[in-house]
Amino acid sequence: MIVIADGGSTKCDWAVVDTTNATIVKRIVTEGINPFMRTQDQIETIIAQGVVPQVSEYDIERVYLFGAGVTPEKSVVLSEVLASAFCGAEVYAASDMEGAVKGTVADGDGIVAILGTGSNSACYKNGVQTDKVAALGYILGDEGSGAVIGRTLVSDIFKGVAPKHIVQAFEEEYSLSEADILERVYRQPQANRFLASFTKFLSPRLDDSYVRGLVEQCFEQFVNRNLLQYPLRKLYCVGSVAYWFEDILRRVVERAGFELVMVAQSPIEGLARYYSGCVQSVEGQKGDNFRKFTEEPSYYDNLQEMSVEQSLQAINREDHRVADAVQRALPAVRELVEQLIPRLKQGGRLFYMGAGTSGRLGVLDASEVPPTFGMPPTVIIGIIAGGDKALRTPVEGAEDNTEQGWLDLEKFNPTPLDTVVGIAASGTTPYVVGVLRKARQNGLLTASIASNYNSPAAAEADIAIETVVGSEFVTGSSRMKSGTAQKLVCNMITTTAMIGIGRVKGNKMVNMQLSNKKLVDRGTRMIVELLGLGYEQAKNLLLLHGSVQKAVDAVADSNKTTCQG
Repeated sequence: MIVIADGGSTKCDWAVVDTTNATIVKRIVTEGINPFMRTQDQIETIIAQGVVPQVSEYDIERVYLFGAGVTPEKSVVLSEVLASAFCGAEVYAASDMEGAVKGTVADGDGIVAILGTGSNSACYKNGVQTDKVAALGYILGDEGSGAVIGRTLVSDIFKGVAPKHIVQAFEEEYSLSEADILERVYRQPQANRFLASFTKFLSPRLDDSYVRGLVEQCFEQFVNRNLLQYPLRKLYCVGSVAYWFEDILRRVVERAGFELVMVAQSPIEGLARYYSGCVQSVEGQKGDNFRKFTEEPSYYDNLQEMSVEQSLQAINREDHRVADAVQRALPAVRELVEQLIPRLKQGGRLFYMGAGTSGRLGVLDASEVPPTFGMPPTVIIGIIAGGDKALRTPVEGAEDNTEQGWLDLEKFNPTPLDTVVGIAASGTTPYVVGVLRKARQNGLLTASIASNYNSPAAAEADIAIETVVGSEFVTGSSRMKSGTAQKLVCNMITTTAMIGIGRVKGNKMVNMQLSNKKLVDRGTRMIVELLGLGYEQAKNLLLLHGSVQKAVDAVADSNKTTCQG
């Protein structure tokens, strides 16, 4: 076992890692241990009280600490502290930038940036630093950081630049006078942490034009004064500010000509992979560049201490990330639908296959196609690991069999005209990976929907739809953002496919099943609008033919015959 720590000025994340499979078996969060802000005694106390007791059950062989303020000189001090705390273990302390590099670009090429309480960046080729722009701290630099964003907000509020509704909301939330602010910034320690704390005021207000403009301006300064000094254009970002404001950051850097390859709240997962030498796929094979964003820890902690309002606001804030993640996956969705439509026209079928929440969402989307578009239930089919029983009750171990998915699909006598879409939040579910592999080998079109990049499921699919929504509000609860993203993508696939094969006219569900009074009334009103008939006449026509489309076609044929006669 090894321990990896990622330390910022505000907090420090610790992880116990089983290097045989790069699995994080325990996570701990302590106060920040920046050696420029904490004395050696304070750091020793934080580690002794907050970390050592929680890892005592493990045989720790090595400890790696990467942190803000860990210069070569300070690394000596921290190494001594670590060696004393973890007796007998090899220890290593280095800068947070080194940790960010090893947790993202590793031995590759790109710009690595840290956007948290402070900001930092450097350029790397083959994992070796080639260029670096000085960070200079929150007074002289740190553009794009939480401290600078918070500093800009506070300045705008007390200089009368911020709009009145923002000022009012700020006063209600914090009750801080100008004197209070000046005291905290100029006379008390860790002013950068104090200023950065106001990003939590901004993040739930990103729909506000002033807020978005403020954050965008700070990111533009980061680009102009830092990123544009580098020769490369691939960007890897870590840190809470990059994570919280990813959609704005992405727009700003892409507008400047950069490719934002990765945004991670913490490099811990990548560091676990780096020091383990690999990440195991479901088959126990090495998977290159695969990182489980679905298993990263929630940005929020002590959820039980939140009020209902705070929980709802936080969940909603996270849900805003879903639409952006789906938007980034649209090219892959388009590729799938463009290949799916002609296959359906030739008699092919679409199979959604998954386990747990993912399987239920596939079954849900498939079950909504017949009543919405009037298609027989044999065209879009949802299959869940464990069978229909698993729709309501978890079936233990159903998802762990790599052969069962194909056995379930074989019952439908699949042909090369059919399409299989495997749905798995992590992209590692054996049931899904196995069926994608066999379906592809048998000539079926295959696609995967996952919330991680470069997953084992993606490796087995012709088309990889990757909706990377980041860590869940409740760590690992992929029924939340990941599930929402899956539902959105499934909606897109079947809706655009049904439009493509002619099951929609104008913007109306002209082939919907008339299964209740509401739908009969809706269909009647459609015919009234399309043909200009009276309500009762339209209703009788609808009930006679069984669908809006058939009723309209019957009238059209009748008129055609009359004209010919």
